[in-house]
Amino acid sequence: MSVIISQTQRPTLHAMYAKNTVPHLLIEATENITVQLKYWPYDDRDNAQWNDADIVFTGSYSPDFNGEIDIDFGELYGAYLSTVIPTNDSTELDQSPGAGYFHLLISGSDSGAINTNSLRWYVANAKLKSSQSFQSWSMANFLTNQPIEKVTNYESPEWLTWIDYGSGCDLIARFYRKNGESIETTVRSATDAGVFSANVRYSRLIQMANVTSPSQLQGFYDLILVNSKQQEVACQRYIYEERTGMEKYFLFVNALGGIDTLICQGENVLQPNTAHNIGRFSDHYRALDDTDDKRRWNQNTGMVPTQYRNWIYELLTNKQGAQKYDPAALDYYSIVVDQSDVSMSDHGQLSQASFGYILDETVNVISDTERAVDRMLHQSVAEQAEAFDDVRAKQTAVMQDDGHGGFETNELIIPASTIYVNDNRTLKSVGEPPVYYFLNGSQTAAGSFSPGSEDNPTVINKQANDSISFATQNESIELLEIKYYPTQTT
Repeated sequence: MSVIISQTQRPTLHAMYAKNTVPHLLIEATENITVQLKYWPYDDRDNAQWNDADIVFTGSYSPDFNGEIDIDFGELYGAYLSTVIPTNDSTELDQSPGAGYFHLLISGSDSGAINTNSLRWYVANAKLKSSQSFQSWSMANFLTNQPIEKVTNYESPEWLTWIDYGSGCDLIARFYRKNGESIETTVRSATDAGVFSANVRYSRLIQMANVTSPSQLQGFYDLILVNSKQQEVACQRYIYEERTGMEKYFLFVNALGGIDTLICQGENVLQPNTAHNIGRFSDHYRALDDTDDKRRWNQNTGMVPTQYRNWIYELLTNKQGAQKYDPAALDYYSIVVDQSDVSMSDHGQLSQASFGYILDETVNVISDTERAVDRMLHQSVAEQAEAFDDVRAKQTAVMQDDGHGGFETNELIIPASTIYVNDNRTLKSVGEPPVYYFLNGSQTAAGSFSPGSEDNPTVINKQANDSISFATQNESIELLEIKYYPTQTT
């Protein structure tokens, strides 16, 4: 009696596969066998204790007429793999549930336990069609099928997901100046190997880059994955576009286990499923609360490039998780897509689709964040196309005679660790008296700058809760304009 595991048709030891690319296992046997597939969390793979692992599947097999047993676990992996979708504007998401470590144990009815230490492999929450292996493909791509040049705006949440196999990949954001130069900032530094999603929305990255004049930048930015050898692994470009006020934002788990944002400018229609039962009690009729009503919406994508249609079809049919993001409420609502119409022609440059969705919760009431938005008066404000927003707040420091031949400002509380101080005079000259700044009421200057001979604005770093004041002997300075990002997201 014998059990022989094929060396060519089997998963490779410690290789990473998509759910649909794990090779079938071929076994040549002259006896019945029992198999047991076990799962261990990917983030703890180096400490796997298979005696305590979750049992995914147990089954018995008999050889066919050719003395072979062909085993495929393709439909089982999905129950143990999932993608974490955002519930707030966090900086990143640990996607450890997006991959798993699997080990197959085999026992022959006569031979007993077979050595299967080499039958251990990883599976990601992804499906891929490619001539490359999933591991090779994912080492050179973000986990998304979205257009490589994707439109975004100030409100839109954007996430990128990737697998780091231990090559030490940093995620870099690169902005481009109109003069040909570029500005780079590190969105996420490499740590251990794993699956990660990073928040790459414009409103976060522009702050991280400490851009003082967004209008001097080109209206696009790149997200680049760079390995420890400073080689570019993958690139995604976002094209900035002005908002119309009609945008709705939907986040979907895509087929590769990443998170994609679909911006819809079409009509959003509330189409609830309701039923009204009436009962008579004595001489009065009453509405009976015995029906399962659902708030349901139908969303049109608006006109989108025709080449988006395969990507939109993937998002609407993947059925792994979706959310609606409301920028006015700053809240995410988990939804379930229950209908879609992706009748998108390849004739012409633009096309559109539609889909219906409900909230995933059974409590049929309006949430407090949704209620607050509906009770506010607001309108969208048109912005210049392809121009970045300057999202900094502003305060003015007015110079006053200090009674000793100099000038000083009041003590200001500015809730930011980095401030940008502008001397907005039209005429300035080199050699003017400097401006000193003081922190927390101290009589000793924390620093100074010289108008006319230094960069304008002057960048000052302090603690977010430090107060600041200014003093100078320069009588031509009447006021200083201070700009800052109210929330320093890093």
